[in-house]
This record gives sequence, C-alpha cells and structure tokens, in this order.
Amino acid sequence: MKKLFELPNLLILLITIILFSCGGSQDIQKKRMTVTTNSDEARELFYQALDADEGLNWQVSENLLKSALAKDPNFIIAKALLNSGFVNNPNLKVLADINNNSLNKVSEMEALFIKAYYQRASGDNKESRDTMKELTEKYPDISLFWLHSGILKSIGGGGDINDAISDLEKCLEVDPNNYGANAFLMAKHMVVGTLGRMLPVEERDLEVAKMHIDRMIEIDPNNSYGPTYAGNYERSKGNFEKAIDYYEQAGSIPSDDNLNLYQSNHYLALTNTFLKKYDVAESFFRTNIDIAEGGYQRQALWFMPSLHIFNSDFDRAIEATDEYIEKMPSLELSYILENNQLAGVHFHRFLAFSHNQQDQDSFNEIEQYAKFRMNVMEYNKSSMTEKQFENGQNWLNYQLVLLNAWHSILFGRYDDARESLSNASLFVDERVKENPDLQYPYFDINVFEGMIHLNEGDFNASLESFEKTKGKVGNGALNMDRVYFDYFHALALKGVGRNDEANQIFYRISNENFYGIGRALTRELASAQL
Repeated sequence: MKKLFELPNLLILLITIILFSCGGSQDIQKKRMTVTTNSDEARELFYQALDADEGLNWQVSENLLKSALAKDPNFIIAKALLNSGFVNNPNLKVLADINNNSLNKVSEMEALFIKAYYQRASGDNKESRDTMKELTEKYPDISLFWLHSGILKSIGGGGDINDAISDLEKCLEVDPNNYGANAFLMAKHMVVGTLGRMLPVEERDLEVAKMHIDRMIEIDPNNSYGPTYAGNYERSKGNFEKAIDYYEQAGSIPSDDNLNLYQSNHYLALTNTFLKKYDVAESFFRTNIDIAEGGYQRQALWFMPSLHIFNSDFDRAIEATDEYIEKMPSLELSYILENNQLAGVHFHRFLAFSHNQQDQDSFNEIEQYAKFRMNVMEYNKSSMTEKQFENGQNWLNYQLVLLNAWHSILFGRYDDARESLSNASLFVDERVKENPDLQYPYFDINVFEGMIHLNEGDFNASLESFEKTKGKVGNGALNMDRVYFDYFHALALKGVGRNDEANQIFYRISNENFYGIGRALTRELASAQL
C-alpha cells in the first residue's frame, strides 16, 4: 500500500488539514449556474436538485427536477438533466431534441452543460470531456463544473484518472464544502461501486479515504452517506461490528419515504454476507424487495444473485435472476432503463451458468444480452447520427466477441477462443488508429489470453499477458470486476514460483469485503489458495 505521506497523497492531506482547520462547514456563498426559467419557484427547486445530487441523493434530485418541471414545463435544462446520466439512465431522444433545437434558448453555461451530457449519452466521451473543460475554463469559479468534469473523467470511458482527481481537488478549492467532490475523491481509494474508477491497487490508501469521509460527515452530519461510507471503511478493515453500528446510524437519520432505512438495510445485507450469515443478509434484501420502492427495490433484486454466488449456490443465483425478470414489468421502468437492466441480468446469468459448467445455457445468455442492448440502440437510432449508430453496433459486436471468447475459455475450447480474440484485436487496432490516446484498449484481450495460457499450463506466457495490465485503471469493455482477473493473475504468479506475490493477491481478494460478481466468483477460490 502506498505510504500516506508520499505524493500525491501528501497534497490531499494538506488540503484536508486546511479544510479541517477552518472547522465545520464554511460559510461560503456558492456561485450558481445561470438558468433560464420564468418561475422563481422552479429555479429554487432546480438549485435544490443540484445540491441533492452533490450530496449523492440522486433519487431526491430526480424528484426535485420533476417538481421544477411541474412549475415550469418549459424549463429546458431541468428536462435535459432529468433525461441524462445526471440522475438516471439517459433518454437520447429527449437529449438529442434539446441539443439540436433548444440550446439557443438558454444561457451559454446551460448550453455547454447540456451538450456535455448529451455527448456522454451519445458515446462521444472525449468530446464530452472537452466540452466540460470549456466550461471550467470559462467559469472557473463555479464548483459545479469542476465537480462534473471530475465525475465524467471518473466513470466508464473517462479520461485519465489523475486528471479526474485534479478537477475534484480544484472543486474543493472553489467550494471547500463540496460533499460530492469529497465523495468521489474518497472513492479513488476505497471500493464503493457507484462513484467511478479507482486508482491502481498499489496507489490506494484507506486513510486518505477516511479523511474524506470525516470531512463529509463534518460538512453534513444529516447526510446518511457519511456514516454509510464510514461503515464501508470499517468493513474494508474487517471491523464488521463497527460497520454495522455505522449502517444502523445511517438508517436512523430521518428521510423522505424511508430512503435512509432502505439504504441501511442494503449495507447491512452486504456486511452479513461477509460474516457468512447468508440467511440474515437475504432477509435484509428481501425486506427492500418487499417494501422499498424505486432504486432500493431494484438494487436488492440486482444484488441477490451475487449473494448466492458468494455462498457458492449457483442454482439459487439463477432463481434470483428469474425473480428479477419476473418482477421487471411491475417496476414500471422506462424502456431504456428496463432494457439496460435486463441486459445486465442476462450478463449475470451468463456468468452463473458458465461458472456452474452449464454450457448451452451459458451460451444462450449471450444472445439475450445482445438482444436487450440492441433494443436500446434501436430505440435511440432516430436520435443518432449514422456514425454514432455504427460505432454503437461495432462496440456491441466487440463485446459479443469477447463474451464468446470467455465462454470458449471456460469450456476448454481454446482454439475457438483464440479465433475470437484475433477478431477482437482487429477491432481494437482500428480504434487505436483513430484515437491513439485511448486508455489501455487491449485490457480484455490481454486478460483472456492470460487465462488461455494459464489453462494450457504455460505459466510464463500467462504471466506475461497479465503483467501488461498491471497498474492500469478500468475494467475493460465488459466492465467486469478487475478482481476476477486478478485471481487468475495470481495463479500465474504461483505457477512460476512467485508465491509471495501470488499470496498477496489471494489475501486481498479473500479479505476485500465488497460486492461485485467478480469478487463473488473468486473470493472462496482465493481463500482456498492460501
């Protein structure tokens, strides 16, 4: 682990010390984005929505945006953010219409902010980052723009992670009370799951994460995410009883529609999983499935399969995905969100079937995954340029080639897997030609090649492939937990006799007390290697 007083952690520490020395939440007048509306009530509700989003209360933010639109149905930026990745899955049709027809009706900063999120939804990630950079350069005293520039660089397809950190730190210079910037900086060092990419393992420092958590609690002691992430910190150190105390504290904070209670239930379920109290964990998820509404019900349905995989019960994991598919119509999700969720469920089913050695069932799930991803693309086709649609198709085809390679590997068909990876390489080569600055585009190919060599007993070749991924940030085109591939990397290290290095990885996987289907698949396997 990186020492606390090495750079860049020393810079983070100095910033934090300065913030703490000021004491509590500083009385700073936050400069707001200019927004275009004829309703003062709508404007105030919109600013409240921005503040809720900054405080990670995305459901509250979504509700406030809807309330703002109820006051002013022509509130363009409220409508844009409500249909973007700002609070929910984007509706490209709505965003494209606003981007193409309404940007001249709003202020320049509104137009650029909308454009950045439209570009993000369209898959133009670099253009989105460039647009946000234009905002920070033109309006460097508005913390919102630094925050969301850092967020866009933190999430999938983002830019350099150190650039993200720099923008988030700049946000804190402009607004020392910015809850969201502290949260996203914290998540560079500690597993959270919803706050973007982490630093490479060797650069993470839990104590830096803890400093940001302490600052979050100081800024807003009534925000449940402070004690929740304090619980995550304790859980990461194996202090489960302390973690439970924090999660119960978060649940006791009053909230509209019992959202904090449902959040508490969720994290108590996770903690009991790692205490191997699987029935207790399931009861917390079941409570949220039965009585929660919206995000926490959906979240419990999504997490339940992983719970059973942690318990090595693949049959019950499949049953849990069956339940989610069965309940999907009753959730009344938007078409795009429902199809994205179904694609994700079928990806989980692919993993469960394949790791339970059910060949044909596993293969069938690849087709289902493709169907629901394609449904989203077809829905958005009229709002995309021909090039954007073509790029989307090519990306989906690349994902399917990778899934076929993975499937072949898991069932011992290594020549078929190599053929798939050869096709994948052609796609990546073309992408690199078009954009030489891509952030490590060969990750998937390297890790799957490493798995092939490992299974064939060529440990040196396997290690060579896995070592190409060392120190890189991101989870690849399939967004699979890196820890899954770390397990096979450790097997390769063990195969060449580097047992101490292998055991360090096995120990980390065995004691990384966080969810993710990759962790679920490899946690007990890693423990067995120690």
